Amino acid sequence: MVIYWFIGVFFLAEAIKEGIFVYSKRRLPGIQLGLCLGELLLFLMFSIIGVWGWRNSCIFPAAFLLWNLAGAWYALVRKRRKKAGIGRAVLRLLVLAFCLLPVVLFPPMNPVPVSGSYACETASYVWTDESRVESFRDDGAFRQVAVQFWYPATEKEERFPLVVFSHGAFGYRMSNYSTYMELASNGYVVCSVEHPYHAIFSELEDGQIIMADKDFINDVFRVNEEGMPEEEVFALNRPWINLRTEDMNFVLDRIEEECGRETADLPFRLADTQRTGLMGHSLGGAAAVTVGRERPGVKAVVDLDGTMLGEELDYADGKYLMNTEPYPVPLLCIDTTGHYEEGLMYGDQYVNHVILAEAEEAKEIHFDDAEHMNFTDLPLFSPPLAGLLGTGKRDARECIMTMNRVVLEYFDYYLKEKGELPLQEVY
Repeated sequence: MVIYWFIGVFFLAEAIKEGIFVYSKRRLPGIQLGLCLGELLLFLMFSIIGVWGWRNSCIFPAAFLLWNLAGAWYALVRKRRKKAGIGRAVLRLLVLAFCLLPVVLFPPMNPVPVSGSYACETASYVWTDESRVESFRDDGAFRQVAVQFWYPATEKEERFPLVVFSHGAFGYRMSNYSTYMELASNGYVVCSVEHPYHAIFSELEDGQIIMADKDFINDVFRVNEEGMPEEEVFALNRPWINLRTEDMNFVLDRIEEECGRETADLPFRLADTQRTGLMGHSLGGAAAVTVGRERPGVKAVVDLDGTMLGEELDYADGKYLMNTEPYPVPLLCIDTTGHYEEGLMYGDQYVNHVILAEAEEAKEIHFDDAEHMNFTDLPLFSPPLAGLLGTGKRDARECIMTMNRVVLEYFDYYLKEKGELPLQEVY
């Protein structure tokens, strides 16, 4: 990305400047002021032409530049020539590195364009499920679930299909923001479910910020390592999938309840729960598949690179027992090519293949040169973090836009009975 070239040049220029002052053993105020002013003007120029962009993470390098400029101006006015030592130069470079770190982790991002004609609005809620005690706490508190809706801005008396999304492990409600916007702009009410203690962070009703549970994080990494016995893997993921499906069923029940109120908020007045689609990424995709099998009103399900853990009923005598009842609703499985090929190695012991083969109407497609996180917005929002979790060689922006188009076409076909379904096996 161009931004990383700019950050590298910016840091190198600052290092050269400090090197010059250390070599000359003096900070010459006039030269320092000129260099600082040049750096600030360069920063502003890149912001204006869009190379640097602007977001909260840019506040820190901007503050560093202003602090540099103010210090140089003060030294010039006071006619002070400070000694320039290596220690002070290293300290300034460390401060600059700290200021640049947020930009490195979260570089400016151009929004992914949408194809629909509707402007979109959003609304957020935190709902309490009084039928469940929070298993991650020991104070007897009830389970809370955060949700956010995106929906078309319209003054007409219209009803739109409902799509409910579940994020993956360590994700959060905004994980697939571009997907929500693409759907909402094309006439869908989208609800993203945030699962506290599974999400990287979540805000509860009282404003408390809940981070992902440490044991959950450790167990997820352990499961993804090779060598863990399958019976242990099965035992670990049972509580995960149960929590997710209970959250999704609770949210769907609550949406139906809200839709029945005469004074319902706008998202519920617009949502047509008889045309419901479910989707999710990774563990969220697994939950969507399980809920889609059980829940009346669900017309289509999309699983984004998720192993359908809820369809594994037991593990005994060295084998998985799968749910062989035909999957009752249209099901689309979108995988990376690597995940697809890995599944082929396991044959009838890979749950996705069993469910897809037995489904009444199902399709599996896969994306070349993509990895797990390419089916989320994280590679656009934070390329370094996404790289640590798994991204492919494929252009991240093109990949998510292609995936969003496929998801839209799929839901249009089954929830709106609109258009054709020209799915390719490989993208």
